Amino acid sequence: MQTYEITLIELNTQYPFSVQVEVDEAETTGDITIFARVGNHKFESASDAYLPAFQEFRDKLLTAGYGIKCNGSRINAVQSGMMEATDKVYLVEMGRQALTKDIVPIWDYADLDIFPNTEQQKKFFKQWTAKR
Repeated sequence: MQTYEITLIELNTQYPFSVQVEVDEAETTGDITIFARVGNHKFESASDAYLPAFQEFRDKLLTAGYGIKCNGSRINAVQSGMMEATDKVYLVEMGRQALTKDIVPIWDYADLDIFPNTEQQKKFFKQWTAKR
């Protein structure tokens, strides 16, 4: 079980605050499970791959009015099949192949102003794969 201290931002007020996230990285089940409590609300997601588990978790927070200020929330965060069991993503750029220097931890802080959802990330990924 891994624990991460992350920054959430309440989207209506732009108020930032810290939350602890617990991640079971397939240690007790076959899935990556992500859990956090924000006030009286429990947010949880699970998937057999790390980025989809993160995306489901992030989308639940977005629906509740919270953005996560971390690398996984960037529009250009993508994960290769070989990375799917790790907490790492590539931060890619249009027209350029992903390189090892582009690999970052999902949970590391990112100073974001916009918070895309999974569909927006997938659309970016589709455009990126078509242009690289």
